[in-house]
Amino acid sequence: MIPCRSSCPHYAEGCHKTCAYWKNYQRELQDQQRKKMQWLKAQNEVCTTVLRQYLAMSAARPTYY
Repeated sequence: MIPCRSSCPHYAEGCHKTCAYWKNYQRELQDQQRKKMQWLKAQNEVCTTVLRQYLAMSAARPTYY
């Protein structure tokens, strides 16, 4: 889907391949996606660390009475 199709006065079929606005729009989307993936990776590392710590503190070692 090309969002500028209905709003761009310079729209022509296939113009998105050379349009500076379209390239900038795509670059912004890629930057947003990259930032989102970096954030998710950082959060995953934090959650993994906390989970590992909880598992280490849990009853992993059986206690015999």
